[in-house]
Amino acid sequence: MAIGERYEGILKAACDVIARRGFHQASIREIARSAGLSLAGLYHYVGGKDELLFLVLDRSLDRLIEELDDALAGARTPEIRLLAVIRTHLDFGFRQAAALKIINRDWELLSGPRRDEISAKRQSYLTRGLAVLRELDPHDRSGDELLSGTNLLLGMLNGIATRPFLRSREDARTLASEVGALFLYGFLEAAPRSAELQAADNRRPA
Repeated sequence: MAIGERYEGILKAACDVIARRGFHQASIREIARSAGLSLAGLYHYVGGKDELLFLVLDRSLDRLIEELDDALAGARTPEIRLLAVIRTHLDFGFRQAAALKIINRDWELLSGPRRDEISAKRQSYLTRGLAVLRELDPHDRSGDELLSGTNLLLGMLNGIATRPFLRSREDARTLASEVGALFLYGFLEAAPRSAELQAADNRRPA
């Protein structure tokens, strides 16, 4: 097996075990076994559980940010950019549920420069959502208000980026329109606005 494939397998095993067991309860031996390695074999590639947590977070955030940037690049209006944020987050949660759980739950367990690096990437992701809300805002809200709104949106998405809300990737697309309408226009107008947002998004070039 090529080194790259072995390394990928180790990180996937670490992500799955840490997400399921929690960082403190996950053992390096269990991660090694899940990756099909002896304990000594695992230590040939990584220095320990702290390093594995950092690598899982680093890789997962890089992928999430890259996917969001790709989605935003193809969105022509502020409303469709909001849909891009929502759908990217939900789709990532459907495909990478373990990674999203670790991003939200375990990053603060890092320390020193590793924690600072992951914190900066989390902030980078949040800043992209903040920029979309600032572009949409018709009321000249303060930075603190927009930050609260961004955190509210992402917190809501984290709560529904799981089963039973998402059973397929198509669910992410449908739910994105509903959440976008609710977030933009409020509960009473959610249904018609959701249809309008979905229609506008369907006109976006692939």
